[in-house]
Amino acid sequence: MIKKFGFHHFILALFPVLLIYLDNINEIPLQDIFVPLTFSLGIILIPWILLTYFIGEKKSSIIVSLVIILFLIFAYVRSILIYNQIEEIRFVATNIILIPIFCIPTIFIIYKILRQKISSNITQIINVMSIAVFSFMLFQIGLFYSTDPSYDESQKLLNIPVFQTNELNNTPNVYLLVLDAYSGDMTLKKDFGFDNSKFYQQLEQRGFFIQKESYSNYPNTDFSMPSIMNMNYLDFISDIQGEQSTDLRLVQELWNNNKVMQVFQSAGYEIYSFHGGFGTSTLTTENFCRTNLNLSPELTHSLVNYYMPISEIRENLFEKQHYDHILCVLDKTKKFESKSNTPFYMHMHLKLPHQPFVFDSEGNKIRETISSNRFDSELKNAYLEQVIFANKKILEIIDEIQKRNSDDVIILMSDHGGRFGVNWVDPSEMDYFRGFNNLSALYFPGQESNLPTYVSAVNTFRIFFNIYFNTNYEILNEKFIWYSPDNPFEHNDVTELVKFSDLRN
Repeated sequence: MIKKFGFHHFILALFPVLLIYLDNINEIPLQDIFVPLTFSLGIILIPWILLTYFIGEKKSSIIVSLVIILFLIFAYVRSILIYNQIEEIRFVATNIILIPIFCIPTIFIIYKILRQKISSNITQIINVMSIAVFSFMLFQIGLFYSTDPSYDESQKLLNIPVFQTNELNNTPNVYLLVLDAYSGDMTLKKDFGFDNSKFYQQLEQRGFFIQKESYSNYPNTDFSMPSIMNMNYLDFISDIQGEQSTDLRLVQELWNNNKVMQVFQSAGYEIYSFHGGFGTSTLTTENFCRTNLNLSPELTHSLVNYYMPISEIRENLFEKQHYDHILCVLDKTKKFESKSNTPFYMHMHLKLPHQPFVFDSEGNKIRETISSNRFDSELKNAYLEQVIFANKKILEIIDEIQKRNSDDVIILMSDHGGRFGVNWVDPSEMDYFRGFNNLSALYFPGQESNLPTYVSAVNTFRIFFNIYFNTNYEILNEKFIWYSPDNPFEHNDVTELVKFSDLRN
């Protein structure tokens, strides 16, 4: 069978998805790749059938496999060139240059294949080679999933009790509005020359307690959100995983079964969130704004950005999807009304003003701004445009929430700073502030006098539950834990440096 029939093109068709998955295996759940794999097989099936009709099965299989291999090489070369800081090298990555470089030899090789008689030995060799590479990929995936992420041990070390709150009456609806990578007041002024005081004043006019000098406990979402939602620091995970690990499954599992949602659930709350990223949890009652086929936004972005050289198609496949998803989340949150009288918790984690930069300040769609220069002025301007747009939409959402019920609690925050220009390898003192300096604003109607003068991100829900649910959670001392996205478990406690930095003056 291996000798007679060429099936290597079907195996090779899986490689584009599997390579992206293996490169991001720490962040993308295995089940998210099944639809893209099926789609990838479908893409090559039609041209293979057509070619088989005209030139036979052997040659058509080899030609399709050749195109897949050259396509993978093309994508790899393009990804290296397009983000190079030297403009002349980036120019080589443009379609007008790079596509002909690959197309000319491809056409020549296809011509030679059509002119040659293909022996069964060639088919057999390619079949065996494709099976070998595919088996190695499966081995890597299996090896990754064979390790135990020690979830039970982490729960013991987390040590957060879920207080029973069945006897509560008149508990408020709660909105958590997370703006991803929204910079705090200090970094907006220092890095962007942007005065955000008008936005803060507008929040204060709506009854919000503003922390103008606010900081997240971690500089990236992977630890910041699980820490906030589990009301504790996650130092112990580095001990469990080891500093050299990049396996984020345990962190993701801590988010998926987070303590905050468990407490709301025990109090009889319905829990609403949005599809994709840090929002989807098995504890939610319903997830809104699902994408077509429920594709992972993270995987979709990686596949389209890596393999799609034509910007117009890339724009329609990903940028438009991302743009529409953001608008859907904003609109659904703004207009949301529960269908029952049960209190609810709404978890909105919006990837805004975080990249990709596809909104201008008025919310119009623009072509994504991309640059390898971490201090690029165009990136800076694009980020500010999305900050201004986010300000506008958040105020609209708050107005609608308060119009429906002024007693609803609203927690507005960013999971970390904007991180614009951060040098992760050798961070400066200012880089720490770029990572930590965030947005924090609390609307606790009627409970303003019970709010402390400063609320650390990790204590946000401890304070909320103590005030509204009569719990007795201890208020933790503030810590700032730095790590690079490439080394997520190599944690450095920079609390003293940040607390006593002259940059805070």
